Amino acid sequence: MIPWLTVVGIGEDGYPGLGKSARRALLEAQVVIGGPRQLALLPPCIRAVREPWPQPFALAPVLDRRGTPVCVLASGDPMLFGVGASLSRQLSADELQVLPAPSSYSLAAARLGWPLQEVALLSVVARPLAGVVRHLHP
Repeated sequence: MIPWLTVVGIGEDGYPGLGKSARRALLEAQVVIGGPRQLALLPPCIRAVREPWPQPFALAPVLDRRGTPVCVLASGDPMLFGVGASLSRQLSADELQVLPAPSSYSLAAARLGWPLQEVALLSVVARPLAGVVRHLHP
């Protein structure tokens, strides 16, 4: 079975930084859903309908299109605190293809020279900031 949904991790380098599989998925999609900043990174050759995420955030615009070629744009690695992880809880593995890019965690660790396996990874997106406090140092 060919997945109807492709989640594409896209970096600040936009479309030129994507691999062949991600570009092909975007070219073949009927709908591309993502944040306004991510949608703006796409060139005119992407003919799919571009749809921003609803506010408040909901997965319904994706799930309601089951069976239609859809791409979801995500920042970096969609399976690391991202929309790919949320969608994988709702869909079977054969419906979903995820094409990650380096996450903000990977990029920050690389710049700082920190081994990623030694870093506590946290997300404060839609979570209380208080969850970070126990990881802070004096």
